Amino acid sequence: MYNKILCIVLGELKSIRVNQQVTLLSVNNGTSETARDITFGFNSYLSQKVLHKKKLNKRFLEWFIGFTEGTGSFVVLKNKVYFDISLNIDNIQVLYYIKKQLGFGKVLITKKDSIPVKGTFYVTSKDNFYRLITLFNGNFCTLNKKKQFKTWLKVFNYQYSDNILFIDRLVKPSLNTGWLSGFIDAVGSFTGWLKDSNPLHDTYKTPYLTFYIAQKEFYILYIISELLVNDKYKNIKYNKDLDGLIFSCSNVTKLKLIINYLNRYNLKTKKSLAFTKWCKIHYIIKKKEHTNSVGFNKIYLLAIEVNKYMSNSQFSPIKRS
Repeated sequence: MYNKILCIVLGELKSIRVNQQVTLLSVNNGTSETARDITFGFNSYLSQKVLHKKKLNKRFLEWFIGFTEGTGSFVVLKNKVYFDISLNIDNIQVLYYIKKQLGFGKVLITKKDSIPVKGTFYVTSKDNFYRLITLFNGNFCTLNKKKQFKTWLKVFNYQYSDNILFIDRLVKPSLNTGWLSGFIDAVGSFTGWLKDSNPLHDTYKTPYLTFYIAQKEFYILYIISELLVNDKYKNIKYNKDLDGLIFSCSNVTKLKLIINYLNRYNLKTKKSLAFTKWCKIHYIIKKKEHTNSVGFNKIYLLAIEVNKYMSNSQFSPIKRS
């Protein structure tokens, strides 16, 4: 019997209808006229940051942009703009971390039957919206979020009688910035599979470790695929069950690149704890210690431990419908 041990579950993916070939064509046409760079520009934000933040934490800002592109919302409602990030209560510490690093914004806790169920980081006032504009304008990596922000900025200009120009620019993700770490914190996942879950058996199968990202936008997935596995298309599949696209990597050697990156640019959600366990499993496999009962049992127990942890404190971004 095949047994699947889940080391971390997928971040929530909105239900979408995707035709992969159509998406490919629209992506290529949509990005050909857009300027692309590999660096984020923070000079405008530096001049507008809150006074009590003496230094600019570039790594945090890169992570925050990636996290926002994965799970943040530039909301337009009744010709007014809003910005928020909502997570389940198990990751409330991330929202307070964002508030502290930015130096502005508020955190709201929502309860159900007197029990906290989710937290929301949100921003109010023209001054703080303007700070967000100087941070995000021209610093997006995804087409979808850039498009959402463009509409949001247009409404902001109307609401506050301003005339801020939209910067039509995309930043290409790099292993030398924190963007990908934030994006993985939002929509990345780590899984482990064991073909034989009984360590008493004489035959010990090779476990399968997988890193994957679920996302509706093909453009950003093929950029990430090229970055992590040096292939734009091979590792991207349409998933019928999720009704969306998934980038995945199960090659032990190539997974090391992802591990090295995340050891430099740390995850900040509860997902980081599952990642640590997952890395231990990867180490055992790489050393080929899984072929004996001791190594196999270590993997089995590690996977169960992570699965138990995730079932108690699962990361789940809360999306708007």
